[in-house]
Amino acid sequence: MSLNEIFSTVLLDHYHHPRQHGHLEHPDHTMEGANPLCGDEIVIEVKVDQETVQDIAFSGKACAICTASTSMFCEQAVGKKFSEIETVNVIMHRMIKGEELEREDRRLLGDAYALQGVSKLPVRVKCALLVYETWNVLLKQIKG
Repeated sequence: MSLNEIFSTVLLDHYHHPRQHGHLEHPDHTMEGANPLCGDEIVIEVKVDQETVQDIAFSGKACAICTASTSMFCEQAVGKKFSEIETVNVIMHRMIKGEELEREDRRLLGDAYALQGVSKLPVRVKCALLVYETWNVLLKQIKG
């Protein structure tokens, strides 16, 4: 099995079996994100304690890349400090711009490294980054 096949398998698994999909009971914060070019619409709900994500969920209607990316992001965000999420956010943006990543950066991305090929599909970049952009707006809301 090639590396591309493994990545495709990871992406499809997150698309068909999204993690953290659904709703939280009494979320602390909620944010909607949309990509009008593709039609992706997501809603992120989060419970936070200090600067740590206690729980996170997402819902909405999105393409396979957006759904998988959102699933990967949300799965990884649980229990993480905002600063840790920001580090992953920066690495993800670098990867999607086509930058080659060091082993440690790939490790920090976890399953999201499966989205590396999106950098070769400019029209799909917004699909992969929608959750990260939505998180950035949500974080500004959280921090007031």
